[in-house]
Amino acid sequence: MVNFKGICRFYSPVCLDMRQFATHILFLLMILCLNAQPVFGNQADVVRSLVIKGNHTFSKEEIQNLMQTSVGKSFDADMLKKDSEKIARFLHNKGITYARVTESPKKFEDGVYISIEIDEGIIDTIILSGNTKTKDNVILRELLFQKGDIYVEADKKESERILRQKRYIGAAKIEPRWDAESETVAIHVTVTELFSITGAIDPGINNQSGYFLAQVREANIFGSGQAGQIRYERITEAGEKTRGLFTWKYRMPRLVNSHWNFDSEYVQKREGDSWRVLLERPQYTLKSRWSASFSTSELINEVRWYENGEKTDIFEQTLHKTSANISQYFGDRHHQNYLGFWFDSHQTTYLPIESIRVSEASPSNRNIKRVGITVGRRNVGFHQTRFLRGMGGEEDFLSGSQFSTSFGYASPLYGSERTEYYAILGVNGGFVNQNRFFGTALITLSTSFTNQIERSVLQARTALFFRDVFNTGDIYRVDTGFRENGLFDLQQTFVAQFKTEMQFGWRGESQVTLGAANGLRGYGLRQFNGEKMMVLSLESRTVCGGDFFRKMNDGLTTVATFFAKPFIKDRVVDLGLVLSATVFTDIGYIWDSYNTFDIKEVKPSVGFGLRGSVSQVSDAGIFRIELAFPLGPPLRSQIFYGVERAF
Repeated sequence: MVNFKGICRFYSPVCLDMRQFATHILFLLMILCLNAQPVFGNQADVVRSLVIKGNHTFSKEEIQNLMQTSVGKSFDADMLKKDSEKIARFLHNKGITYARVTESPKKFEDGVYISIEIDEGIIDTIILSGNTKTKDNVILRELLFQKGDIYVEADKKESERILRQKRYIGAAKIEPRWDAESETVAIHVTVTELFSITGAIDPGINNQSGYFLAQVREANIFGSGQAGQIRYERITEAGEKTRGLFTWKYRMPRLVNSHWNFDSEYVQKREGDSWRVLLERPQYTLKSRWSASFSTSELINEVRWYENGEKTDIFEQTLHKTSANISQYFGDRHHQNYLGFWFDSHQTTYLPIESIRVSEASPSNRNIKRVGITVGRRNVGFHQTRFLRGMGGEEDFLSGSQFSTSFGYASPLYGSERTEYYAILGVNGGFVNQNRFFGTALITLSTSFTNQIERSVLQARTALFFRDVFNTGDIYRVDTGFRENGLFDLQQTFVAQFKTEMQFGWRGESQVTLGAANGLRGYGLRQFNGEKMMVLSLESRTVCGGDFFRKMNDGLTTVATFFAKPFIKDRVVDLGLVLSATVFTDIGYIWDSYNTFDIKEVKPSVGFGLRGSVSQVSDAGIFRIELAFPLGPPLRSQIFYGVERAF
């Protein structure tokens, strides 16, 4: 280094003339030039070029921002090594699990030339197993990756979720593996198929009247993923013409290998024929940037009016409905804003069929056509669990939050019977805490108004699940069956659910009923009526496992295999019987605009029951047998049995 202090003392101005001064200045510049290399480093150690290759997911600028090494700076081999490790950690944290980073510095006389090669982990092999009926391409098309793509952990998790949503698949697992020899990623996809074809026959015949029902439902036609249902119902009554009623349903997902779905149904009923057609492109993956749908239908239904627990009127409702919407999504997998445009047409007519006694029933014929816009934001997360809403199958519990607002406008300009404004606000969400606490909440408020608010509906429901209070784990899985854990293996869940519906301005047009049909067990189906209601249910569920219940399932398997042997050779028909014992209490209340809250009018009940499902059968549903005791008049126990969709 140059000793500038000594130089300054040596060249004091008092001892210099002009000639000496110029000579000494030149001498000083020579010294500075000779000492320049130690100050700024050797030119051969300067980074002259930095080339980044193989980065497909993130840009070159994003990668360079992670590095300390850059063009124009002195080369440091240790620093470059740390930069490579930092890039690899960044890619791993972003879900590019098998990313590898190698650096190749080369020194020349004029400097160092660096090449950084990023291998993000290319998928070379995809192996399927477990699909004995479903065609390979039907499963492969649901994956968010294919051969030649980069393996991303988020794509794997979402692909598993997409497969689990298929009616004919009970469990799905995707396992990636790094192949050191080929330096690529191999994917193993394992699915557990469900029995997808079910049928029913009911030959209910007597000498006064006749009834016959035959039904076949298939959720995976020839392994194509398409679904269909054919139902024939024959009704014979003395003195009446025999009637044969058909139901036909057909669903084709991934129309022409696209992401469009086609769904249709045609139903013959006593009051008239109904039909529906739906064409939709859902947001099949959270990476998808848009969705759309179009549907049209003509539905004929019977509408019954109740007062004081008794049926007073019956109307035939004919509903012509057409709707269309398209939505655009912005953001990433977990945080999204969206904007949608929609059209909705409702033409409703009511025909009185029977009037039993005088009532307030006066539904109006309506012809409303609206156009509107929807804006919203959502934070999306999923948690895999079991035995919350289903029995045995893998469930994806939605956590996060969603807020949406829609505004619509009806006008005679495009066929509406009058000018009308419409608004709806929706908020829903869910949370998970340590795989023990699960919570959901939903609130929607819709209103129609002209120069004043005319009709509004407020709906809200929430549920809290305290799962597996004894920390027993999964006692049954569709892919593995019952675990071996002693004679009895029990899993306990406590559930608290609350729901309410409040109508404003619908008196005579519509009504709210309360009874066993909407959660108040122990009372009549629609025993109470009004304009507003609420129900709180507390329930203890005990899912039953262990050797005792596994042997029950083995016995059922033996019987099912015997009857299926002529149709299914060399295959054990394991139906996967899962049972749950329940104890519950329900508390309900209903009122209208003419009454205020009265604690004496609260309707409580208690009861117990049994639920179960054959979890290896597609669309089997959950059968329930429950005995409930009302704690208010009339004091008469009620028994319920039937099949429902949710646990």
